[in-house]
Amino acid sequence: MQRWESQLGLPVHRPAGKDHSAVLAFSSELDQWLDSRPVRQNLVSASQLVPSAVPQTSEIQAFLAKAETMLQKIDALVLRSEEAHHLLNLAIEGLSQEPSRRELRSASRVRRTEIGAA
Repeated sequence: MQRWESQLGLPVHRPAGKDHSAVLAFSSELDQWLDSRPVRQNLVSASQLVPSAVPQTSEIQAFLAKAETMLQKIDALVLRSEEAHHLLNLAIEGLSQEPSRRELRSASRVRRTEIGAA
């Protein structure tokens, strides 16, 4: 704020009268100072030159309709992804249990062989 005060002429008042004391500013003076700045002047003149830059209501509604369609498609993709994930988990569980079944089958064969040999 001190730099803006000294370099850019920011309108502030120091009640204590010291260089580094608290400052007071009035909104009317700040608004007037802002309006006199080159950046603010360029923004105001640019908005006056290009009134078509502000989207029309119909354009906004069309954009919102497209956005809604995209959201619906994304929801469908997420649902399919969750279903695929669930099926993949079931397949992984089945594969992890498969060796146990094989071991049980081979163990029962060995036992049958031992019983048949006895």
